[in-house]
Amino acid sequence: MRKHVNKLGLLSAVLALAVVSSSAVFALPSQAATNSNATNGQTRLAAAQLKVCQRRETVITNIMTRIASRGQKQLTLFSTIASRTETFYTDKGKTLSNYDALVADVNAKQAAAQTAVTAASSASSGFSCDGSDPKGFVSLFKDGLKSEISALQDYRTAVKNLIVGVKSVQGSTTSSANQNNGGGNQ
Repeated sequence: MRKHVNKLGLLSAVLALAVVSSSAVFALPSQAATNSNATNGQTRLAAAQLKVCQRRETVITNIMTRIASRGQKQLTLFSTIASRTETFYTDKGKTLSNYDALVADVNAKQAAAQTAVTAASSASSGFSCDGSDPKGFVSLFKDGLKSEISALQDYRTAVKNLIVGVKSVQGSTTSSANQNNGGGNQ
């Protein structure tokens, strides 16, 4: 969780710097109207800030892409674990009273996580310093990232609950078999 918070903080700092460096210098309207040199200075400064933002644009885009691909990798990993657990359960032929509810929960959380990961992936490719609202885009991406993290955590919890349920059936059968076969030999 700390890794996510640190990366989110780093991303926020980089994106805030890019947004601040790309925004126009704020001046009172009366000052801009009375001093034409200030207007020329603002134009040059805004152009310089845009140039700095454009140099950092690829770095910001790469960070967003890595974050989105990390979410997809986690989703794939959790899906693999869930499918292997289901295969194990069916191969062993054991019965669990709430197995269908656990699988339904896993499937529902997987669909929600897939939606969040897809949204974050599609949002990661649209950043541009020349865009109409880079700050709004960054805010939208951060919100999508938070929902992705939350959805992946919920999916992970559902998979973990499935594993615990299947393991409880396996463990109770094994312990009763040990008691019947020779648990009393001393």
